[in-house]
Amino acid sequence: MGQVIAFPERKDVLTEDRRHAVITGLCALTFLLGFFIVGPSLALFAFGFVTTSHLGSAVACVAGLAVTWAITRVAYKHL
Repeated sequence: MGQVIAFPERKDVLTEDRRHAVITGLCALTFLLGFFIVGPSLALFAFGFVTTSHLGSAVACVAGLAVTWAITRVAYKHL
């Protein structure tokens, strides 16, 4: 009735070069987002909350800024 087509077996193995490229890409993306978007916005929000006497929110922004700084630093060291 019909032919059976036998496709060759595919090995979905992530090579060392591709793994390194993926990790480097993720680190670069993390660095760019942390340094240029998340960090400055948290700093501006913290300043805005301090000027309007929302000290709890300002402290939360500064804590988020510290976490963002740590993550961005690790990503930058990997690059």
